[in-house]
Amino acid sequence: MINTEIRMLNSILRGGIREGNSIMFSGSFNDDHRILMHQFIFALLKQDYKVLLVEFKQSPKSLLKWLEEYKIDYDKFIEKEQLKIIDGHTNLYAKTQVVGKDVLSNPMDLPITTAILRRELTSKGYNFLVIDDLSILYAVLPSKDEFFKITVRFINSLLLEGIVTVTSFIEKLASPTEFSLLTLPFGYVISIEDDKVRIKKAPHPIGPVDYFKYIKTDEGIKSYEEHYESLEKIKESLYLDDEGILWSGNQRVQVIDEESEAKLIESLFEYYGSQSAKKFMYFWGREEFLGRGKLYLQIYRSLDKVLKRIIHDTKVTGGGTLEIGHMEEDIIIIRAKNLFPRIPNFGEQIHLHDVGGLTQIIEEVIGGKWEGDEVKCEAKGDSYCEFIIKRVSK
Repeated sequence: MINTEIRMLNSILRGGIREGNSIMFSGSFNDDHRILMHQFIFALLKQDYKVLLVEFKQSPKSLLKWLEEYKIDYDKFIEKEQLKIIDGHTNLYAKTQVVGKDVLSNPMDLPITTAILRRELTSKGYNFLVIDDLSILYAVLPSKDEFFKITVRFINSLLLEGIVTVTSFIEKLASPTEFSLLTLPFGYVISIEDDKVRIKKAPHPIGPVDYFKYIKTDEGIKSYEEHYESLEKIKESLYLDDEGILWSGNQRVQVIDEESEAKLIESLFEYYGSQSAKKFMYFWGREEFLGRGKLYLQIYRSLDKVLKRIIHDTKVTGGGTLEIGHMEEDIIIIRAKNLFPRIPNFGEQIHLHDVGGLTQIIEEVIGGKWEGDEVKCEAKGDSYCEFIIKRVSK
């Protein structure tokens, strides 16, 4: 089992990558999939695997400088000869052939290139071949049929010799049929797109969910749960672009004051009436947290730890404080103070969306059918809010 050193990815893969399977990191033009791939390579090197990296995307010097932005430093592994980088980039674009140490002489000729790489891999005892970025070869080679046939055969033949291939590819460059053909020799296909890291292919059961939401940081790709450990981390991730869009990492956000959300809740009660507004808010909370319980369970393994994580997240994001008042097999009581928003003297329960979200998470973590209600609320004049969440059936 290979540790990816990305906690959420390990959880979804039920421990990590199984040895003897080639891995593709697919994605878009933003290179997030390449960052994640290099994080994985960095983890391999720290676990004493020997890696041959063929660089087509940029010069090796540019690659190392780029990776420094994400705290990935290959230098000490190069010095130990545990990592070797071969320049496949220069002669793709040079006007005349460049000859030098660790420079592929003719990367456009795939049969020659694969023969050179095979000799290097087998003679020096490498465990992994990394091709960065395979989509470059796909784009520049005139014969797509030759590209697919040679690439698939090469990767599969290396596996027979105990050498695993890791590569990156821009999925949108190829048609769905071509992309499916290219993934044939890979045991794992890990997609990084639309703010999600998703397992598209694995040689073993995963789950119960196949993705996690991520944020790109100066330490690389991290899951939201892993990154937002403190208010300081949240502040670091915020930036405003020239288009007037506020970003938290790679997710668009907007600062909403308490009065604004209070007005929304007051409007719901006025427009729908008390009972219908409460039903809507409860449904809203359940819908918003759909799938979140399964994600939490992958990391925290028990309901007690999941609820403690939610308590932590609620506090550091300014949502108020929660505490577990009582927990047994069929009933859970959660108490809260200063939940967002506060509406003093409103006379109705106003945190049914919180109840719905917690009920949805509890249901996904331990199974069965559950229903929740807010029986006390600071908006009604109570000294704290209290949610009672009961099991309806197993």
